[in-house]
Amino acid sequence: MGRAQLGAARQPDAGTVRSATGAGVRGVIPLQAALLARAGAVALAGAVVGIGPAVRALSKVVSPT
Repeated sequence: MGRAQLGAARQPDAGTVRSATGAGVRGVIPLQAALLARAGAVALAGAVVGIGPAVRALSKVVSPT
């Protein structure tokens, strides 16, 4: 995620910024899972992490933003 954001800062054209935005949206999934696990919802956190590969695959078909 950080690499995409840095690339957008260095070269702020539409494609690079769009890619960085998508990476940021997909990067929220592990954060949400960590927060759920910390709150004690370990099973739900596992489910959220489990959808990560599906989100990556779908983001190639439909824009995440």
